[in-house]
Amino acid sequence: MLEIINIDFCVTINLGEKNMPLAQELLTFGLSNKEADVYVAALQLGFSTVQELAQKATINRTTAYTQIKNLIARGLIKVVEKYGKLYYVAESPDYLCRLQEQQEKEVARRKEVLANILPELESIYNLAVEKPTVKYYDYNPESLNRIRLEIEATRVPEMCNIFNYDRYAEFINKKHVEGILNIVNKFKVIYISKTKALDARVCRLQNNEKFCLKYLPSDKFGFLCEVLIAGPKVYIAREKDSLIISDTLLAQTMGLLFQALWGIAETI
Repeated sequence: MLEIINIDFCVTINLGEKNMPLAQELLTFGLSNKEADVYVAALQLGFSTVQELAQKATINRTTAYTQIKNLIARGLIKVVEKYGKLYYVAESPDYLCRLQEQQEKEVARRKEVLANILPELESIYNLAVEKPTVKYYDYNPESLNRIRLEIEATRVPEMCNIFNYDRYAEFINKKHVEGILNIVNKFKVIYISKTKALDARVCRLQNNEKFCLKYLPSDKFGFLCEVLIAGPKVYIAREKDSLIISDTLLAQTMGLLFQALWGIAETI
């Protein structure tokens, strides 16, 4: 009797030593420690109940049931009804080959996605570390519309605009200005022109309390570009192209220039 007990004990130890590294190897397929233990137990037992799997994997019944559900979701264990009772059976180890192929395809897909979004991520990173960025646009209706949409998407409490009416009157867009007024608390505009006579499109905007307008004569302040300051961005429009510069220091400097001009500009 003592010899039989000793033999059984040795066999149990050998099985444990053999299965322990096997279960550890299964972790490379994304299984947790307990999931690997239950799967190996299921391979050994064949048709088995939750209680039998729990005993074989040396975990409690509740934990075993959780791991079984996870393994079913992974396709490594299936439920079989036998003699009116539910049993759990391990999927063939060949399934791990298919699982590996799926993981390799997923890795390849992630690499492709990363390659596609990396330029945009890098541009966000540049902004995050305060590196200046510049976007250049040739003048055409599509580019002008993109610039206007970007301006209207900028969420800041105040925008400031230096506008030379004599040079850029054709670019006044009442709908665009109304779009800005919908997202800001105040839109301050320095209107540069030969006279204080306002364009009819601008006059209609003065009824909006968010729209603040002052005048400077073009013979003294003939700005060659239109400048709009919105938070950390500066929009510079020229006759044939436009720039969008994202740089906090430049935007603050241009903001100080605007305030200096605002202080000497005349109220209309």
